[in-house]
Amino acid sequence: MPSKQFRNMVCPRSTASGFEILNIRDYILEKYVPLKLSDPIYTVVFLDGIVENELKTQHSQLRCNELVWPFSRTGAVPMEVPIKAAQILAEADDELKGKRILEITLDMVSYQITEDYFQPGDTIGILPINNIKDVQLLLKHMHLINNIEDIFQLQISTKCIKKTAKLPTYIPTHCTPYRLLCDCLSIHAIPKKQFLNVLANCCENNDERAFLSSLSSKEGSSYYNELILERGLKLLDLLELCPSCKPTLEVLIEHLPRFLPRPYSIANSPVGNDLKLIFSILSEKPGVTTDMLNNLATPLLNAANPSELPKITIYARQPNQFRFTSQEVNEKNHILISVGTALAPFLGFLELKEQLLANATFKTLGDTWLFAGAVNETHLPHRERILAYEEAGVLQRYFESFSRVLGSSFHYVQEQLLARASEFIEFLMQENTVLYICADGGSISKSIETAIMECLVQVKHITLDQASQELKLFKGNGKYREDLWL
Repeated sequence: MPSKQFRNMVCPRSTASGFEILNIRDYILEKYVPLKLSDPIYTVVFLDGIVENELKTQHSQLRCNELVWPFSRTGAVPMEVPIKAAQILAEADDELKGKRILEITLDMVSYQITEDYFQPGDTIGILPINNIKDVQLLLKHMHLINNIEDIFQLQISTKCIKKTAKLPTYIPTHCTPYRLLCDCLSIHAIPKKQFLNVLANCCENNDERAFLSSLSSKEGSSYYNELILERGLKLLDLLELCPSCKPTLEVLIEHLPRFLPRPYSIANSPVGNDLKLIFSILSEKPGVTTDMLNNLATPLLNAANPSELPKITIYARQPNQFRFTSQEVNEKNHILISVGTALAPFLGFLELKEQLLANATFKTLGDTWLFAGAVNETHLPHRERILAYEEAGVLQRYFESFSRVLGSSFHYVQEQLLARASEFIEFLMQENTVLYICADGGSISKSIETAIMECLVQVKHITLDQASQELKLFKGNGKYREDLWL
């Protein structure tokens, strides 16, 4: 039971993590066993008389020599590229729960790649930067606002007894507090229990210390699940709830994970030096990378010719089966299924097919069906182009679903699949037909897969388990290809 003698603490912020008022006394246990504190691993040593101009401009992870870039293409090196254009495809619609959708165009002339280096379906990794306001807020809370540009070197602490302790490969030899929090550490990561326990030890106020200790304890698992996993409290929220908590840079370095690159699908058939990306952004609690891209795109939306083009750091990711090449267009039929901005790679697929038709590259091309879903017509990216593709014969069949349109014949792509189960399965079962699905890796992709299994059951008169095994076979032989994101 929570102790009643503790004073009431509230969180005044209502939008950061979806809570209005939170009393920490309601989450303090009378009896619990605090986690054992481990010895510190790192020591931050500030250096005098060192000036490095690169610290102010270059992404800090680029100055790390032994760093591995997740799923990077062989020989691919991250580099800065300018955003040459930006376009709003749809504005946010809070009533319909429609997100703002933007398209940006990257100028790849400096990347010096061959014409066929990127193909529709390929992805790039974007090195994100934390929101500057969040970083400044954290530095101010840590009383480091006057030291943001002071250069430090990270060392193994003399108190560390861990024989295998190593310095993080994603923090450069020389760094500043500002660049560390902007580029290297995921300050919005889900805090683990051990981190909460260390934060408790950084509190001067007894109530705040007890609150964080309770959350980190075995006995407080239900509180941890509620506040951290369900309601989504992160480091900045906890520091607002516990203003006496003053973690050091060493604590953050030890307990916050590396700020990893985010994957994005190419939304065009790359011709020349243009690479297009499409993304959506939440009105509240936007994703770190989409927030960064939105902020960088704003000058391009507000001015026809900004004085300086914004830049992002990217690298090419390793291609996989989810790749649409000229040979693929020629030899295969295709079923494309997507929801919302997951349509992005398929716009590249269709653009390539349009180019091959215009150039008469092949005598025959495979048939293409597209199932696309969105909240409404406005939030289906480049819907006019898709309708034009259908009219021009680039698309043989097109089916759309709108989840927030009351009069829509179909609200979800799953309904479209089930309504057309017979012709869908007949086309799918042709030897040269390949199924591409782009969706989130959670409920949407699973519900689409379930709908496909139900179509197989309905048409082939098999059991659900047999349908599942058939899809497993399709995934193994490349007939069923997925591009899933979280």
